[in-house]
Amino acid sequence: MTDDDALLRRALWAMPSGLYLLSLTDGERSHLMTISLVMQASKEPRRLAMSVERGALALEFVYEGAAVGLVLLDQTQAPLARKFAKPPAFDPTTMVASGVSVVRDFGSGLLMPRDALGMLLGKVVAMVSLGSHWLITSSIDSMVVRQPLEAWPAVLSMSDTRMHYGG
Repeated sequence: MTDDDALLRRALWAMPSGLYLLSLTDGERSHLMTISLVMQASKEPRRLAMSVERGALALEFVYEGAAVGLVLLDQTQAPLARKFAKPPAFDPTTMVASGVSVVRDFGSGLLMPRDALGMLLGKVVAMVSLGSHWLITSSIDSMVVRQPLEAWPAVLSMSDTRMHYGG
């Protein structure tokens, strides 16, 4: 038995988890953030649960009813995920965020990298404080698809990188 923090962190990082980009907007500003703590929480109604670290810039964009997008990347796009581990510099005139060309979904205003597989679109349904993180539940109402689903390669997961990201 151990309570060694480093060993416990390594064990948690070894658990399978996806690696995505969380897309948020407040109407004037846009934000993309690397996120790994995401899961399908309900099939009917469709819901995602996402964990975001307390103090993250993303929380400035999150409130009940806010638009939220979960950007899906393929396994070859690990370098792209790294670019959004810190708050991105976004230039709306060139549509570039942290050196990555992005496109805007006109219905929601959310951004996604031009080369992403797609983006699940929804709204924040609930938020719960869990201590170091907030658990955010969102609906999944629609999807932007950049290429047919049957042509998708494997979706990026934490094991495809050397990142140890926790929300």
